[in-house]
Amino acid sequence: MRLKRLIKTFQFDRSNYSRVTLGPDVRLNINENRLQLKETVYGITEYKTDDDLYAKTWVTNPNTVKQWLGFEAYVTHSYDDLGDPVTSVGFRLGDGSDEYWWDGGAWVINTTDWNTEVEVAANISTFPVASEQLQVIINLKTTDQTVTPYVTAIKVLYSSDVEHEEDYIWRSLLHELRDQVRPIADYAISLASTTDTIDFDDYPLETPYNVVGIDAVFNHTDDPEHQTDLFSSYDSGTKVITLSSAQAVGKIIWIRLFYEPEVAVTTGQEYVEVAKVPALALTEISHINSAETGQDDWVVNKSDGTAVKVPAPRQCDIDIRMQLLTDKAKDQTRLADEMKRFFGSNPKLTSKGMDEEFRLWLLDEYEHTTEPSQSEIHAGQLRFRIVKALFFERPAQDVYAVERFNLTGHMNVVVS
Repeated sequence: MRLKRLIKTFQFDRSNYSRVTLGPDVRLNINENRLQLKETVYGITEYKTDDDLYAKTWVTNPNTVKQWLGFEAYVTHSYDDLGDPVTSVGFRLGDGSDEYWWDGGAWVINTTDWNTEVEVAANISTFPVASEQLQVIINLKTTDQTVTPYVTAIKVLYSSDVEHEEDYIWRSLLHELRDQVRPIADYAISLASTTDTIDFDDYPLETPYNVVGIDAVFNHTDDPEHQTDLFSSYDSGTKVITLSSAQAVGKIIWIRLFYEPEVAVTTGQEYVEVAKVPALALTEISHINSAETGQDDWVVNKSDGTAVKVPAPRQCDIDIRMQLLTDKAKDQTRLADEMKRFFGSNPKLTSKGMDEEFRLWLLDEYEHTTEPSQSEIHAGQLRFRIVKALFFERPAQDVYAVERFNLTGHMNVVVS
């Protein structure tokens, strides 16, 4: 299996404030972009000296992870007059459900004890990856009330079988569109009997909508302006709508439903899906504005001075042209409105393989022809962009960290 070594960084800055869980007497200092103990001010700044003060990172979920490989914490400590540390930082690892501590032989569920950074780094390679999730729980401690440890970031090295083009388009973008795009369609029926339920099996849909919910139901015969909503509930398993009251035989019932459109890439194996409408078809995918970011990254094992350097990735924008395909003109308009709503919400695309966010920009809003094609398909199109996508194309390198810097000979120090 071809694997890449990548780095997941938990950065404690303003942008991640809402994602960090802060325990008692711990704060995220958004001015200095770091975790620290919370100040208690009685004329002077003091910090609690309790043993169990903690913060938790968010749960990362790169679903291409094959093994966690390395661990490094960026920590600033304070020392006493003899040079001994008076602050410390401990760690546990979590999988999104439980917390684990290395007991010297295995990772065991534990919410009491703490490991050192060296212990975590030496044993993280055996931390289970079955859930593909990782959380870091951080213990901040001081024995001197006047000082606090500071944690600015945590880096985790992992191996991944991510293929970037597949990840951005097939794993992530198609999933996002299928999950978030919910157009509305209208469907009118004439009741065959007096009833307070409507079973779609008894009234087959003319257009094969994948119905995921009901917006409203009206008695169009008695209420042509659609002022009174009769909808009570919908069972997606049985495909049965329950109304708030029974409606008489022969009445025209107007159903407004939510559906999930088909989403396909016409250049891939999913081409056959385009025959199903309504559909969103990605017809052109191109890379533009390619450049190297110029920022290598690394994780250092502080126990032995070994390190892994991940070369700077290639960064580019991915431009995508999308066709909106429907068999009804009204569905085309509604689908276009839904896509404008989707992009108007300033969406972000989460890479499933790396669990990193990238912005989606709408470039060409929407255009369509009013006449259907010879196959009676109404088509519109728009163009959008995945902004600054990253492609890690150069292999990671095993290197050594600088542990000591010796100067020999004469050295001039200039103070200005």
